[in-house]
Amino acid sequence: MYKHLFFDLDHTLWDFEKNSKESLADLYQAFSLHNWNLSELSAFQQEFSVVNRRYWSLLESNQITHEELRRSRFRDTLVNLGVEADETLGLQLNEAFLELLPQKSHLIEGAIEILDFLAPHYELHIISNGWQDVQARKINSSKIGHYFKEVITNERAEARKPDKRIFDYAIQVANARLSESIMIGDNFDADIMGAINAQMDSVFYNPDSFVAMQKPTFEIKKLIELKEIL
Repeated sequence: MYKHLFFDLDHTLWDFEKNSKESLADLYQAFSLHNWNLSELSAFQQEFSVVNRRYWSLLESNQITHEELRRSRFRDTLVNLGVEADETLGLQLNEAFLELLPQKSHLIEGAIEILDFLAPHYELHIISNGWQDVQARKINSSKIGHYFKEVITNERAEARKPDKRIFDYAIQVANARLSESIMIGDNFDADIMGAINAQMDSVFYNPDSFVAMQKPTFEIKKLIELKEIL
């Protein structure tokens, strides 16, 4: 039934949380954040995860811009932890983070196994709301670029998930048919509602058992379960 599989990247194939924690540990050392009344690395990592997710949610609902996310997420993280941080320090941390993060290579459990299984039978693509250069480096570092024919980002499509336009663009550049395409992602609002908006079938990768108001075409807890669907 399907010929084209469109994967989200962060949190679906590329292990953002694990790679982010490593990068934040590097920042903690490089910027000597222990001298800023930040005695616990784990608190820094945990607070950034919460703040970053909130900012991405705002971005995906078009309430803020990419630039606002870049400018504010580290400043807010530090301020929430009681550090007097200004926008300049926040930007410095963000730029260092974006340099470190794409060098990390941890993938979600089962990613390589399922990509090896699918690649001989389907055309695989990425649809991501991340920045083009950052996502390209992540794919390169984790050595999965050879699996994918097209990597579609919001910069290429001039739209971001869940906007129908990024899915329409992906279908066009992949030379695919909607009826032969399926979206696979972890973010219900961006990936699954985006696919529903575009009238594309979807697989909700849902390891945390998020309860959604609308049903995706399929739902899995582990990537390897794609073998039962595809």
